[in-house]
Amino acid sequence: MLHGLCAQRPSHSLSIGGTILPLDARMTGIYLGAVTSGVWFLAAGRLRATARLPRSIIALLFAFIAAMAVDGLNALLVDLGAPHAYQPSNVPRLITGILAGTALGIAIVHLQAISLWSIGERRQAVVSRPAEVIAPLMVSGALGGVALSGLPILYAPFALGLVVATVAAFWTLGVVLLALISNRAWRYQTPREVAPLASIALVVTILTIAGLAGARYIAEQHFGLLKLT
Repeated sequence: MLHGLCAQRPSHSLSIGGTILPLDARMTGIYLGAVTSGVWFLAAGRLRATARLPRSIIALLFAFIAAMAVDGLNALLVDLGAPHAYQPSNVPRLITGILAGTALGIAIVHLQAISLWSIGERRQAVVSRPAEVIAPLMVSGALGGVALSGLPILYAPFALGLVVATVAAFWTLGVVLLALISNRAWRYQTPREVAPLASIALVVTILTIAGLAGARYIAEQHFGLLKLT
């Protein structure tokens, strides 16, 4: 189901009960962090928080993304046989993915807040202080730790959870994009009013993800693409 979104390299993926998850370790962290932080701040009442993010928060989120970029660059240097800082493994991939995913989740909540609602809370930002990021990071880290345990009974919940998390992330972005494209942005007053647009975005999201997966399977069959190890 996620074959079109992730390289799914066995060596770069977490295994639970001997079965590899549908996303590699870094993307597992990204979607864990994105959904956890998104749900956390929505539950904290930041649905309509339209104030600009403080510079300290922006700097922190960029640092989270930079951490993943550094880890990815180090892994690339290893693949190229070039000097590198440390030996890559799935643990730093997962951790830096969670950091970047947390930044992504906050950005998504901020985007929907400033794009959908006719009346927003201009004095409230999605995140006001760096300390507010600690709790969702701890939740994401705990989930990542559970995944690293490798208990067989956890495979189905994590595999299905990653599918749901992936769809949720793309779906939320799709709602924002459809609102902007259809000239419906900044017109909504209640979540119920967004439901028709959200339903369309969900269908488009599922079809897109399925289409990408199908396209990759077809490409592998007809062009003999090498499978990543």
